[in-house]
Amino acid sequence: MNATVNAFLNRRRRLFRLLALTVTISLAALLGVFHPGALGQNPESVSPGNAQKAGPHQSDQSISIDFNNVDLAVFIKFISELLGKNFVVDNRVKGKVTVISPRKVSIKEAYDIFESVLEVYGYAVVPAGKIFKIVPSPDARTKSIETRMKEDADSPEDRVVTQIIPLKYADPEEVKRLLAPLIPKNSVILAYSPTNTLVVTDVYSNIRRLMRILEVIDVAGIDRAVSVIPLQFSYAEKIVKLIESVFKTSQQPPKPVSDREVKVVADERTNSIVVIASESDTLKIKKLIELLDKDVPKGKEKIHIYYLENAEAEALAKVLQNLPEKEEAPKPGQPVVPKRTQPSVAESVTITPDKATNSLIIRGDSDDYKSLEEIIQKLDIPRSMVYIECLIMEVDVNKEFELGTEWTAFGG
Repeated sequence: MNATVNAFLNRRRRLFRLLALTVTISLAALLGVFHPGALGQNPESVSPGNAQKAGPHQSDQSISIDFNNVDLAVFIKFISELLGKNFVVDNRVKGKVTVISPRKVSIKEAYDIFESVLEVYGYAVVPAGKIFKIVPSPDARTKSIETRMKEDADSPEDRVVTQIIPLKYADPEEVKRLLAPLIPKNSVILAYSPTNTLVVTDVYSNIRRLMRILEVIDVAGIDRAVSVIPLQFSYAEKIVKLIESVFKTSQQPPKPVSDREVKVVADERTNSIVVIASESDTLKIKKLIELLDKDVPKGKEKIHIYYLENAEAEALAKVLQNLPEKEEAPKPGQPVVPKRTQPSVAESVTITPDKATNSLIIRGDSDDYKSLEEIIQKLDIPRSMVYIECLIMEVDVNKEFELGTEWTAFGG
């Protein structure tokens, strides 16, 4: 009986020793997988194939990144192991990632690339102590993201931040209405009138663009309105250059900034024009934009501006508008009508006078404009001035043949 019990206990001890040895070997294998630094991996060459073997790197080292249509979760795990950061990933974060880096990048640049990839897919990183949450961008804007009081030139472009923007002159409510169309729907812009401050939550690249616009808007001014004019057919940048040239000429001699200076800024993302001007100048600009923002077939029509030196724009425009229209070319089989000898222009040509700059805005093709230009040059000449001077002489001849004169001059 005792022999049987002893044999059973011995078998049990051997079984526990075998189990302990198995557990030890398994732990060693796991440590070898998750601590690849002991395996002698090269830390300067990282790709999806060895992403799990890369381990944390020093910030001054450079690495090569090459991902081709890999799962977003793999890319996040790679960055986590590369930087030694802990990420908590929302279950809605999904997608395939392709990152091609032709040159080695620093650890900081790798993290900037990581944030840019997340921003493209609609996700963002939200720091929470030692943990970094990866959530959809709309959720990130309502969580504990970084808050800044001033512009930071070194900030990552695609990181979601909250920017506090103090205004000096502009009304925050008006500025909010102005900037609202220029930010994504998921971003947040708030106006706080008591401290004349804006609070914007967005990716930093877009916030910096808004701050460039605010540099022009937030200036001292009297009776100056802010307007956003969207364009349908023309490019905002080209129309802005045209407006600036027109108003630069019309504001001679220059007037104080606070009274009459016109500011126009092109927003390329929305193809809109931001106008800061008095109410009267704003109306002029809107009418000019309405005239210029037309659907013109490429290579057929163009806007031309002719600045007059002597003639009055409004009077000359009436003369040019009364020119006979070009006759249509005869159709096949119809008799050919002799051409008119007087100047003529196409029916589609429009001539608009601008009194402020004493110029003519002509919309038409190159041939019609050349014809009109020749006519304008002949009419835009100094007017003949006739001055009449009268000289009245009274001649008195006496017996001694003495001549006396009295001059009276009348000046015109």
